[in-house]
Amino acid sequence: MFVHGIGSSARAWEPQLTALRDRYDVRATDLPGHGHREELFTLDRAVDDVCEEIGDGAHLVGISGGATIAMLVAMAAGDRVKSLLLSAPVAHTPPSFAIQRAVTAALPLSALVGMLTPMYSGGVAEYKSMAAEDVRLCGKDNLRRAFSRLAKTDLRPQLTQIVAPTLVVCGEKDRGNLASAQEVAEGIPDATLRSIPDAGHIWNLSQPKVFTDTVVELVDARK
Repeated sequence: MFVHGIGSSARAWEPQLTALRDRYDVRATDLPGHGHREELFTLDRAVDDVCEEIGDGAHLVGISGGATIAMLVAMAAGDRVKSLLLSAPVAHTPPSFAIQRAVTAALPLSALVGMLTPMYSGGVAEYKSMAAEDVRLCGKDNLRRAFSRLAKTDLRPQLTQIVAPTLVVCGEKDRGNLASAQEVAEGIPDATLRSIPDAGHIWNLSQPKVFTDTVVELVDARK
């Protein structure tokens, strides 16, 4: 089960879904207020939706804000989460996140699309139109709601509740999230931390095979 980041959509996982559909039962769902789901985003609804999607059990993969949602699902679902792959996770937002929230509040949606598309496309030209459309579909209101809720979330005291075998990964070029990834890995019992060479934030698009191989490694080790 793949969980996309805030402002993205389930189709951002297409390289992994395509590569793995003959090997596993793979799923990705749009979070509330993302893709073609027109309702307003709430963190509780996002967590509930993913919990429902995993049913009796699943391996869970989350990236960026989706990694925060994946951690909350792992806390709520217990041993129904068979393993956890967290890419660039954040247990609590750093002070610099206030700048991102202020910029999101100040800029029109068209400017936000231009600002966020390079990151959400993984810097890959063929995904730029998809990423731009995803930001537009999400909209400014949902971006503000999601960033505001994440800013109020501090998972550090709860990380020890995660019982699933966990691999925390972060791109070497994603310098703003390296410390947060390390903090999450240190807080989750027996979690492993791995730095990905030459990778940025949304590296499942920029290095799809490496990301897919990392998923396979984690899942096959726990069949």
